[in-house]
Amino acid sequence: MACFSARASHIVGGEFELIYISGNTYRLNMILYFDELNGNPGARDQFVDARIFRKRDNFIMINAIRLFMTSIENVPYTQPECSSGEIVTTKIIYGINLNLSPAEFNDPDGYYIAWERCCRNYSITNIYSEDPMLGSRYAGQTFYLEFPPVVKNGEPFVNSSPRLFPPLNDYACPGKNYYVDFAGTDDDGDSLVYSIVTPLNTKSPDAIPPGGLPRPGPYPDVNWRPGFGVNNIINGQPDLKISDDGFLTVTPPAFGLGLYVFAVKCEEFRDGVKIGEVRRDFQMFVVDKCPVAEPPQIVGRKKGAVVFSQPNQTLSVSFPNSLSDADRCVEVQVSDPDSQKADDNFQEKVNIRVFPMNFRHTSRYLTELLPTVNRATLINGSVADFTICFPECSYVPGGNYQVGIIAYDDACSLPLSDTLVINVFVQPPVNSKPQFVTANQIIHINEGDPLISVPIQANDADGDQLDVFVLVDGFDIGNVGMTLNLNPTQPGQLTGLFTWDSRCDVYDFTQKTQFNIKVIVDDRDKCAIVSGDTLHFNLSIQLPGNADPVIGSDIQQANEKRVEITRKIYQPLGFNVFGSDADQDFLVLTLNGKQFNRESVGIIFPGDEDYGEVSSPVDWYLNCDKINLNAKSTYELEFIVVDNANKCRFYKADTLTVVVHVEPPDNLAPEIFVESLNPDQLLESGALTVVRGSEVRLKIQGTDADVSPQDVMRISLSRASGAIPPADYSFSSVEGTGEIETTFTWNPDCSIFRNGIFENDYEFEFKVDDGRCYSGEQASTTVYIKILDEEGDHQDFLPPNIVTPDGDDVNDFFAMIKWVAPGQYESILPKDNCIGSYVNIRIYDRWGKQVFESSDRDFKWYPKGLASGVYFYHLTYTHRQYKGTVSVKY
Repeated sequence: MACFSARASHIVGGEFELIYISGNTYRLNMILYFDELNGNPGARDQFVDARIFRKRDNFIMINAIRLFMTSIENVPYTQPECSSGEIVTTKIIYGINLNLSPAEFNDPDGYYIAWERCCRNYSITNIYSEDPMLGSRYAGQTFYLEFPPVVKNGEPFVNSSPRLFPPLNDYACPGKNYYVDFAGTDDDGDSLVYSIVTPLNTKSPDAIPPGGLPRPGPYPDVNWRPGFGVNNIINGQPDLKISDDGFLTVTPPAFGLGLYVFAVKCEEFRDGVKIGEVRRDFQMFVVDKCPVAEPPQIVGRKKGAVVFSQPNQTLSVSFPNSLSDADRCVEVQVSDPDSQKADDNFQEKVNIRVFPMNFRHTSRYLTELLPTVNRATLINGSVADFTICFPECSYVPGGNYQVGIIAYDDACSLPLSDTLVINVFVQPPVNSKPQFVTANQIIHINEGDPLISVPIQANDADGDQLDVFVLVDGFDIGNVGMTLNLNPTQPGQLTGLFTWDSRCDVYDFTQKTQFNIKVIVDDRDKCAIVSGDTLHFNLSIQLPGNADPVIGSDIQQANEKRVEITRKIYQPLGFNVFGSDADQDFLVLTLNGKQFNRESVGIIFPGDEDYGEVSSPVDWYLNCDKINLNAKSTYELEFIVVDNANKCRFYKADTLTVVVHVEPPDNLAPEIFVESLNPDQLLESGALTVVRGSEVRLKIQGTDADVSPQDVMRISLSRASGAIPPADYSFSSVEGTGEIETTFTWNPDCSIFRNGIFENDYEFEFKVDDGRCYSGEQASTTVYIKILDEEGDHQDFLPPNIVTPDGDDVNDFFAMIKWVAPGQYESILPKDNCIGSYVNIRIYDRWGKQVFESSDRDFKWYPKGLASGVYFYHLTYTHRQYKGTVSVKY
């Protein structure tokens, strides 16, 4: 079965309640006041779906809480006989039990519950409330309640929201005072503060929000019509207001007929801190149907007196304590002019109430003062007499208090009233105050004196049971060697004993040596009037003297308590600290690093403890790996010698502060050297000229003279540059101490030559870094290398042109060599370079037949066996070819 919510003009008002049950269980109720005359029965929801949000960020704590209808009842009239059906309101309650877990509902800012429903009555006078189908200025209601976390500071925080007083179904009349009690009760005794606020609207004109669930706040206010607002709800004279205790009053204007909506916010405070809030919306109907009526009149007199007070006159009465309960009374008389009117059938119903005026009571009215019969019907001008008797014991200390006796009639729509103010003085019963027999005590003792004992006695002449109270000025009696045993069990008598053990080695007197004790005795007289007596103990103790300990060191001047010194990293700091005490008390010598941990920076201080004298060395090697100068360069060492084991446990101490300013370490700069490892390459002033094809080999060496400690050097190649960036060289960084070395090798190929340029300059910068912390030094050197290509000598190339293989071993072969010395030959071929390089040689006979081929530069052709004649050769390079002839002769 599907349920649909109808949009209709039906909401009078309502509110939420959240009531603590037990454990984590709470009861959530929502009260809705439904307009039976204007509401569509289809708009009476069988259930509502609310949500709980976290106030801090509107996070959804419980997405959907379905509250089912649990009851429905009519809202009653104060004067049912005044009703002719102008207002018919029902009170519908929806409810469900919730589990609010401390693990989830612990946010200190608290939570809120909301439900949105549209619409309010379309006939409201002071706000815009149009049918959403006909206009855009709709008016719904957002039901809203705030509640605190269920746990605070790790402890359960139990709380129930206020329960507001049920509203009445009454209407108001122009020019007539209207009043209603909106005050609530709080299960936890929290303070409640009331205020008139603008009612909350819904975020959309939908009967139920899209999705069926309320959206997070904040929620909009309803729109006031011109001339109305939160400070001008109905243009009343005076306008609608609510008292501190929730009493709502208004006098509608003469021409202010209509239906008015308003909202009351009730804020909940505990210990002065707001913890919750509930809002109730309601509406007031102003109609011009109240008959002309006159208020009743009440006068009074002390019982036994002849003359009544005048109307509106305050009555003052005084009762001696000799009167009986039946005579400690006033007589009041109530009359009403309406009892003589035919329109009222010559009768008027009246009743009386009594309320406190200048003092607080547990309830709004003093029902205990009312006579058994406190209602009457006046007929044809008759009067009603009532007797009000006051208790023997006054409501307030001193016996003077003020009450108001209100007389009500049965006027429509609300009773009219008159008040008789009575000043009451009731003389308290005769009572003798208790008195101490023991005199006030002023005691001054020296530490270690014998045990002090003071007997205590107080008496009450009436034999009343006595109560005793003890007040002290900020100390615990047992902690300072005192005992106070009091016995008030015997009626009319208090006995006791005060003792004081002043041994300071047993009890601690270091925080306090003067003590004040008040022993207050009071009797349980009939009216519990405070009339006690006080016994004063003014106590003090004189403690023995104790010499102060003295601290010193071998780095300070006499009596100097602050020493400043400077040390560099890698330097040691050592000195001795000592303490002494003239009383030979037990001393403890310690070191405290101010805002740093002394162990973490390497300070060694064993400390010492002994009787009379203590000493300890300080040893600190300022190592770089334990000190971060970027974070901290000044260290305060606080040496303390403490004497707190003396007889009376006084804390006495002396302090020496040594401020160490830490600076970077000393440092000798490293050196770097480079030499060529190729004997054919001479390194002069850092420059080296190399013909391509010859490998560059360098040795790089670094040295450092620091020895305490030795620096860890590192040699690196910091820059390699040239017109054509160098590549394929070999270098490895190296680290070490004292003396370190590494090598650089490079055998460049033709890729370094471009655009017909066969000469390049390069720079290689080598660096040595000594790595010394905070004062590091480095050295560098640059090697300038010029790379040249091999000269080809192609222009001067002239090959031989004859060979004689006749067996004489002279000129027997054809080759590209020349004789240098016996058995030694030298190639005459153009050298290979980046322009061109040798490929091969081919030899052909005159018919074009190839007779020889070789790709070896050092080839030799032996033509023996071939015919004499001219042969042709092709000598090929990558960039050109040489052609020629060679003759073979025998």
